[in-house]
Amino acid sequence: MNDSAGPRGYRRPGPIRMLLDFVFPHYCKVCGHRLDPSENELCITCFLNMPRLEYRRDMINPTEKMLLTEKSLVRAASLMQYSKESDYRNILFHLKYWHHPKVGSWLARIAATELKEKGFFEGIDCIVPLPLSLRKEIRRGYNQCTFIAKGIRQVTGLPIISSVVKREAEHSKQAGLGKYQRWKNAQDLFKVTDPSLLAGKHVLIIDDVITTGATLCSLIDVMEESIPDLRVSVFTLAIAE
Repeated sequence: MNDSAGPRGYRRPGPIRMLLDFVFPHYCKVCGHRLDPSENELCITCFLNMPRLEYRRDMINPTEKMLLTEKSLVRAASLMQYSKESDYRNILFHLKYWHHPKVGSWLARIAATELKEKGFFEGIDCIVPLPLSLRKEIRRGYNQCTFIAKGIRQVTGLPIISSVVKREAEHSKQAGLGKYQRWKNAQDLFKVTDPSLLAGKHVLIIDDVITTGATLCSLIDVMEESIPDLRVSVFTLAIAE
């Protein structure tokens, strides 16, 4: 068995990793079972059973359908689809609330490797993670979208530009709101600080999960109003059913 054997994203562990795993065990971010040293973030069973979404350039996928009203949209993709009853939502809890943002980078690398083979990143100039409000980022300690963006960068080499868009306000939690309330809640959230940095660019916007598309559409609308000749593509780790 060589180092690259097994599903993409899994590698044969070295002795140091095996020792560290013995002292500091890791657990699957979906089912909670202890990981074998050869497993990374998810156990093999949960990884293989992940409700993955296929990206095809000749077919509109669920993420693109949510964003079709955006005139600057070029393409969009999500790694997986999940329901609120699914254990796979635990990935997002670990990513956003349980201080395990590296799961986002790891999954993003896997997704980016596959999407790159399908031409998803063709013509894209840079990556813009969806920003958090300053208050929320300080409280959480990180922006999970930045970790996802770093995973994409490791595969594509695309630069990350984080400072060009800021979150003007922190809206109330979207969970539990109806579609209309979510859209209303997402209005006037963002501000472009330096439109010239992105003028004429094809930008890849990164978010962790898309539910109704309200937050992403709010950001894209503000960017379209401020930045001339903008083109936008979107990647999210997940999309809710």
